[in-house]
Amino acid sequence: MREHEHEDVVVISPSCIYACTRFRVRRTKLLPREEYLRIMRMSIPEVVAHLGRQEDYQDVMDLAGDFSGAQLIEEAVNRSLARSFRNAMVIAPGDLHTLTGEYLARWDIANVMAILRGTVHNIPRRQVRDLLIPAGEVDSALLDHLLDLATCSEVLEALRGWRLYPVLAEYYRICGERGVFARIENELYRCYYAGLLGLAASGCSGCRELIAYLRFEIDITNMKNLLRLHCAREACDITVVDRTMISGGRIPLSLFRRLYGVETEEEFVNIFLQTEIVPILAQAVRELRQDPNFSSIDAAELVWRRWHQHRRPIHEVEIAITRVRLQQMDSLSRRQPFSVLPVLAYLERKKYEVANLRAIARGKAFGLPSERIWQYIVM
Repeated sequence: MREHEHEDVVVISPSCIYACTRFRVRRTKLLPREEYLRIMRMSIPEVVAHLGRQEDYQDVMDLAGDFSGAQLIEEAVNRSLARSFRNAMVIAPGDLHTLTGEYLARWDIANVMAILRGTVHNIPRRQVRDLLIPAGEVDSALLDHLLDLATCSEVLEALRGWRLYPVLAEYYRICGERGVFARIENELYRCYYAGLLGLAASGCSGCRELIAYLRFEIDITNMKNLLRLHCAREACDITVVDRTMISGGRIPLSLFRRLYGVETEEEFVNIFLQTEIVPILAQAVRELRQDPNFSSIDAAELVWRRWHQHRRPIHEVEIAITRVRLQQMDSLSRRQPFSVLPVLAYLERKKYEVANLRAIARGKAFGLPSERIWQYIVM
């Protein structure tokens, strides 16, 4: 990415400038709010026809012979997402290419876990396939092969060439046992974040900002996992919490351990206010409720009420936090226009565009009102 660096002067290579400019242009071509509002008023056949006229979603017409309705839309947008990710790897040079590839490894984890769970629980092959996005190292051909295998052990064996295979190897004998998939997933994401943070620490342009973004993402993931464990039907001990937490975030893991054992509102709020989650949560709820007076203490008390009732976070609040995080990534990418940040900003926005279209398709298929579907849209 960098050709020469002297004191505070960094010379950016022409290939990096070219790639980052292309990604910024692609970012401007993603669907705007007005387009979502138009699509929301359409029937499923009208959505199909409308997407068929979009450059990114022309697959919808090619797939019409094999799929229909909401499934046709989901298949087409999934293919668009995978193609966008593959194209990103072609466009990105040098450090950008390496970091983009490491970032996309999260899709390998999601795909492998979906196949493992589908294999063990006998979920229909097509249903599992609908969840897969061949965007990383595990390509379409290997994913199709994995879907054809009959047992968990066969799937693990077929993944020997995957660079995260060592994480899977120790689970051969207990594959499919209760709770083992959560443990596998936790270990895979620990390795994923460690690898990505390690690469980002190499000092590339925009990497310092990327590390801050990733560390907060780890904090959010850890908090969600803590809430999930707290809401589980069966109580778990602190060793389960330790196995679930991902290191590398800004919030010390010891603080999450303390939170798990808290039983009073005062203690919970005091501890939770020490986290950097609170300001983002407060901002998200202020925007969601259009309430400028919603404070950090209000945010901590909101989480406490869900925690005390052993209930998961409000979905609309999670969506609102995601919106704020995407806004932050956009802002970072504008401040560092020739770095890895414009690449990741585009990839994140593209991911949520596809998630939005899937949500609309599913919502319409189930006859949900537009205002209900809108709650799941991230912009």
